[in-house]
Amino acid sequence: MRALAAGQAIWHRIKRPATWGAVLLFGAVWALARWAMGFPGRTPEDLLGPFLWALLFLAVTPFPWQWTADDAPLARPWRGLLQAVPWNAAWVLALLLLLSGGGPRPWMGRGPGMGRGMRMMAPPGDRPWLPLHPRVLLLAITNLSVCVLLGWILADKERAEAVAREARRTAAQAQARALQAQMNPHVLFNAISGLTELVREDPEAAERALVSLADLLRGLLEHGARAAVPLSLERELVERYLALEQIRLGRRLQVDWQWDRALEAVEVPPLLIQPLVENALKHGIAPSRAGGEVRIGLQARDGDLELEVANTGLALQDGAPEGVGVHNLRERLVLLGLPESAFSLVRDGDWTRARIRLPRPGARP
Repeated sequence: MRALAAGQAIWHRIKRPATWGAVLLFGAVWALARWAMGFPGRTPEDLLGPFLWALLFLAVTPFPWQWTADDAPLARPWRGLLQAVPWNAAWVLALLLLLSGGGPRPWMGRGPGMGRGMRMMAPPGDRPWLPLHPRVLLLAITNLSVCVLLGWILADKERAEAVAREARRTAAQAQARALQAQMNPHVLFNAISGLTELVREDPEAAERALVSLADLLRGLLEHGARAAVPLSLERELVERYLALEQIRLGRRLQVDWQWDRALEAVEVPPLLIQPLVENALKHGIAPSRAGGEVRIGLQARDGDLELEVANTGLALQDGAPEGVGVHNLRERLVLLGLPESAFSLVRDGDWTRARIRLPRPGARP
């Protein structure tokens, strides 16, 4: 990681409930051990010291191992070690001096503990070459060794977790793309099946339909090659599909766009609306002799984007199996990280309503 990203990782670790759980557990065990040994804490340093030590151990020790100056999640052993030793030595010695009273003066504790019960500074004239008591130096060296090792363990653990998350994300994207690719032949199969009757009944209409089918195929290929498309292109693809179906259904198909043009620049996963329109025509409009109306809506609601395809015609039957398009759409939305409630298909009076709610980019933090 680069320095900024590694610094942000410290903040993420501090915010984790697991970090605070470990800090509280360590501090409680330390306080209980002191009490059992007959040395209960009497000063703020005695009470807060163990918690502060644990928090720093867990939060800051991975930093030098994660600071790689590039996009690698873990530094090479030699670089990590060269960075970890001075980094941890600085804050360990600073914390020892802070818990000893914050200044270079003789100070006696009242019992063993986090720097208590020992003379922190060497007496004048005694070991003039050694500014700290040997026991303090031993404690510092021990803590430094633990910091270097613990930092590497935590950094490597976070690296492994990041690799696993990326692998899951990549697998989900690949599966979503596979479902998306599966939609193309499915749409064409249904469109061609609907045009076969026109070949005998109205050859001229069949010819126009084949031209529209070519336009639809071109749009499907363009959509299938992209991970996200603006809503304007989603509408354009649906209009091509409706133009094809209009030739087949004629006046039995009425279309009403209730579409907010101001939202057309927003990018969404491709092929969200077309499967809903296809489902409305196949199960609602086409089986009805009188046909029906399809309303296609786009609006902003509570910071989200709401896409809705509603249709009259044959009523939605409870327990009826979903078509391939709707089933694939549900799976794609889940793989894209959206909750199951993001998609709904319900009967509302004379209307069957299919609705998708997506988080609007930039509308929420």
